[in-house]
Amino acid sequence: MSAMLAGLRRLFGSLTKLSAKDVTETVAARDALVIAPHPDDETLGCGATIMRKLAAGAAVTVLVVTDGSRSHTSAYLSPAALAALRAEEMAEAARRLGLRADALRWAGFVDGTLAAAEDRLVDVIAEVIKDVRPQEVYATCSDEPHPDHAALGRAARRACAAVGTVQLLEYPVWLWHAWPMTPGHRLRSTAAAIATVVRRRAVVVRTEHLRHAKMHALAAHGTQLGRPPQVPPAEPWDGLPPAVLRAAGGTTELFFPIALPGQDQARLLGRVNR
Repeated sequence: MSAMLAGLRRLFGSLTKLSAKDVTETVAARDALVIAPHPDDETLGCGATIMRKLAAGAAVTVLVVTDGSRSHTSAYLSPAALAALRAEEMAEAARRLGLRADALRWAGFVDGTLAAAEDRLVDVIAEVIKDVRPQEVYATCSDEPHPDHAALGRAARRACAAVGTVQLLEYPVWLWHAWPMTPGHRLRSTAAAIATVVRRRAVVVRTEHLRHAKMHALAAHGTQLGRPPQVPPAEPWDGLPPAVLRAAGGTTELFFPIALPGQDQARLLGRVNR
């Protein structure tokens, strides 16, 4: 059954990309706030889009929400030491993406705590939106199986609905590991997936010549790809799964424009979906 579910989810992922609208040229010049639940998600989901926007002269701010301190447990690398390493990696990844140092912001949450701090996260996101005034906000999907990713997606929806003047686009990282046929709401998630494909509710941005540079930026997140030198071979240390890395290195980046209550969707969605 698990193999069948995995195959079904991969099929929906492929169909979603095939049916998605290409908005590469539309979004390139639009200022954006990219929100990452952990250091590396910004590059995994939006690396090429960030670089494309910067090349077109758009302003891009990246907000990293947590410190990434709990991605691994080690007797040789404390959570504080891992957080420090990941901050260094994030700074280098941002540099490789072409971001200015002042375009990288940290929200200061501890890795793994976003579900319990969602209300506070809504306020943080809303304040950053008001400060940088982007036209678009990119956040992880609220249907993601990772609790931090899902909590960020929910918080971004609430913050963008409250501000009302930005287009929210959700990006998948772990989505196809649990969606559709999501435990607890299998029928609803499957119906939503079918509607996404049939009604072409997804959009893509082509990676093209930026794909190599994107993967070069991702390589800066060394703790997520391989074993840090502080950790001996005898201790387990897993990197990102091959499926996540394959998706990151693909020919497009996939996004879901989110229709939020209180927004002028004809205006906001029209800009993205034309």
